[in-house]
Amino acid sequence: VTIAGDFNNWNKDSIAMKKLESGDFAVILKLTSGREYRFKYLIDGKHWENDWKADKYVPNTFGSNDSVVVL
Repeated sequence: VTIAGDFNNWNKDSIAMKKLESGDFAVILKLTSGREYRFKYLIDGKHWENDWKADKYVPNTFGSNDSVVVL
């Protein structure tokens, strides 16, 4: 699982997430506070998924929504 968003120019290969013992995936990113960031998860290099606990969702140009975290 990787994470891509406007914080890394939507580079789907640059930020791999670590699988935890619980089966969840996690990563720690250093982002500037006072901003909103769009992002999605890429699973198995094929399937884009939203974070269902995101702060909000906004439409994208592909006809779906992006997750948004508000810092």
